[in-house]
Amino acid sequence: MSSCSSLSQPYGCLPLALPSTRLRHNRAAIHLAGRQIRRQSHSAVVKSFANSSGNGKHSSGANNSSGLQSLFLSDISLVGQRTPLLLGFFNYFERHLPHVGFFEPIAAEALASSELKIDRHVELVYKVFNLKGEASRMTGVQDAEAAKMIANGYHSELLDRIYSAFVSYKEDHDLVLVEGPGPLMGGTELDAQIAATINAPVLMTMTGAANCSVSDYFNRAMVKRQIFLDHKVEVLGLVMNGIPRSSHALMTSQLRARLNDAGLPFAGAIPQDPILRNVRLDEVQTALQAVRLYGDSLLTDVEFDDVVVGCQRLEELLEILGERPGGRPLVITSADRLDIVLGLLAAQLSVTGPGVAGVLLTQAGSSRSGRNYARDTIDRIFAGLVNSGLYKGSLLPVLSTDMPLREALAKIGSLDSAVLPSSTRKITQCKRLFEQYVDANAVVAELQRIKPTRMTPKMFMHTLKTMCRESPQHIVLPESEDKRVLAAAADVTTRGLARITLLGDPATITAEAAKLGLDLSGCTIHNPQTAGRFDNYADLLVELRKHKGMTRDRALDTMHGDMNFYATMMIAAGDADGMVSGAIHTTASTVRPAMQVLKSADTPLVSSVFIMCLPDKVVVYGDCAVNVNPTAAELASIAITSAETAAAFGIEPKVAMLSYSTLGSGSGPDVQKVEEAVALAKARRPDLKIEGPIQYDAAIDPKVAAVKVHGGSEVAGQATVFVFPDLNTGNNTYKAVQQSSGAIAMGPIMQGLLKPVNDLSRGCTVPDIINTICVTSIQASRLRRGNRQSIDITPSQSMDGGAPSGKNGSNGNGRASPRLAAV
Repeated sequence: MSSCSSLSQPYGCLPLALPSTRLRHNRAAIHLAGRQIRRQSHSAVVKSFANSSGNGKHSSGANNSSGLQSLFLSDISLVGQRTPLLLGFFNYFERHLPHVGFFEPIAAEALASSELKIDRHVELVYKVFNLKGEASRMTGVQDAEAAKMIANGYHSELLDRIYSAFVSYKEDHDLVLVEGPGPLMGGTELDAQIAATINAPVLMTMTGAANCSVSDYFNRAMVKRQIFLDHKVEVLGLVMNGIPRSSHALMTSQLRARLNDAGLPFAGAIPQDPILRNVRLDEVQTALQAVRLYGDSLLTDVEFDDVVVGCQRLEELLEILGERPGGRPLVITSADRLDIVLGLLAAQLSVTGPGVAGVLLTQAGSSRSGRNYARDTIDRIFAGLVNSGLYKGSLLPVLSTDMPLREALAKIGSLDSAVLPSSTRKITQCKRLFEQYVDANAVVAELQRIKPTRMTPKMFMHTLKTMCRESPQHIVLPESEDKRVLAAAADVTTRGLARITLLGDPATITAEAAKLGLDLSGCTIHNPQTAGRFDNYADLLVELRKHKGMTRDRALDTMHGDMNFYATMMIAAGDADGMVSGAIHTTASTVRPAMQVLKSADTPLVSSVFIMCLPDKVVVYGDCAVNVNPTAAELASIAITSAETAAAFGIEPKVAMLSYSTLGSGSGPDVQKVEEAVALAKARRPDLKIEGPIQYDAAIDPKVAAVKVHGGSEVAGQATVFVFPDLNTGNNTYKAVQQSSGAIAMGPIMQGLLKPVNDLSRGCTVPDIINTICVTSIQASRLRRGNRQSIDITPSQSMDGGAPSGKNGSNGNGRASPRLAAV
């Protein structure tokens, strides 16, 4: 058993960044990991890195496939001491990319001395790197608010806030360096959740400790890596800071070997350093909110090796200091002992006098105001030395704080070493150490290896809302008597996601909204009974359904008795762009009117998909609600249409045609049907990535795919669109996944209609309704832009129970018309 009791003991350094000059993307070789990398090899890495990121275009959507959008640093030792690493990586990336950013998902409270009134790490990076824009955009949520949200059960909402802030900030940058809040709150588990939410690969950082062994470091790295892997987060490797210098070479060599054997890249380790380990005067000045009375500001950027309390007579103090040759203590005394200030100033002017790092005056003894005459005299002495030109050196720095001496001593005793924007020596040392001991190229190589094909639920939801705001469509909601629908309508219009029309009596709807405290001022309330549109809609319905024997009286009766039908006719007449219903109606009642009057001549087969927001990814399932037993040709159509739907929502379509057989492992009529469907789909759309027949596990799990699929596949193990062979399989699968994993199932989303009509579950929540409205709005926007089609008044599918155009109730191909499953 190791004697290591903690990984949080070595010197403390706050994250910082280096001032640097922006260089060309193809910069020549740099010194890394204590050696010169050959110019040709290094240039290739840098060129590849810059070309894959610095294209001058910044996108927040999922379609940005550069793969180099963010790097998440997670401190798995939970001590927050990773300054040289943060500094080094930021400096490295800024040399090769034109727009590099820094982001803290959860920001600590600003120090009292903060000029920007923001988290000290953010202020440090912002100032030292001379970043532009508002520093407040570099943070997600304040720590106090984040803690309150977690305590009150609003964990998902916290991640939503962080994701929105991150995506907004990332739009203007090629790469964003993210500092995980692990040391601040939540530990590695929260780091993993945030990294998964923003879809950022993680580089684990760890701080060394004097009593820890290689096994201690290795075991901690393996445990923490598993936490990230459980959240489907890419782990790029491990980099360390603060390894004891006496054992640095041996430990890093052994640790690298063990990590490499475990498949975890090791980017290097920075040893402990005396310059970084010691507290400096500027840190004392910041911590004690002290002011500099005299002396050169550059001298506050020096370390001190001890603290001496000056409470004795001046000659005794000088004798004590004289017994410490080579030392640089900080002398702390009371504000009324200005004789000590003069004595130490004289000692500094003498080449043989004892040296001190500086003097700190505290509030003890007489108040400062009572000795103003002495202060005035000393002020004149210091000013005279500066202005006379007789003394060419730097004057002794003198700081003053309002703290009592005892309190100041306690504060200094508890200080860890920090790096401030004024800490020039520490900044320079951090840069040097990073370039000597850390192989940044290895990290970049891992970044380039990652292909960002995964769409996370947070990414999808954000993309969904962004697309809606860009082009809000007119959506009609016929179920205004349901309070969930009213709440969703109020939210959607407030956020500008869509234009909403509620069907019903205005007085009743307004009264109900007032009871619920909802603002419906952004909604249009349409009363069908007084709007005077029945006659026009009846004429249109007769024209569309005359081949089914529709009469004017029957059309009027249908619309008077069915609010969904009236809403559908609004869409057919061009008075709305889409409809969402089903909160209090069955799926058949919601979709049947659309199947009768909104058929597309170009897409005779109507089908459906569910957008499944799984815990770590977003995929599409089809068809789970409409076609009971589709033919091979119909399966091919469903596959193609489902792929187009996925692409419309920012999901890269990789289509898996599902069966109980994987690429010939089984046989039978059902397998043969899928084989034929795959061939037809590939023939119609050779540009699509389609694989099948394939089993679900081989389609979604890379490990299973590696065993079952040989010869390489662009779909196996990474499918995003799953086409089920029949309704029984699809409907039961989506419900099983939804109930067993807690996934959000958005749908059924209808495909093949002229204008979108989408169904809700009768157990839907307000967020469910909002999401479905957004989906419908995006479908409507897409159809309005590029897919204007004429209504097909001779549909090949029938849902009204009457005889369709084919014989014996067939749809023209000798097969029975599809029925809707209960969703």
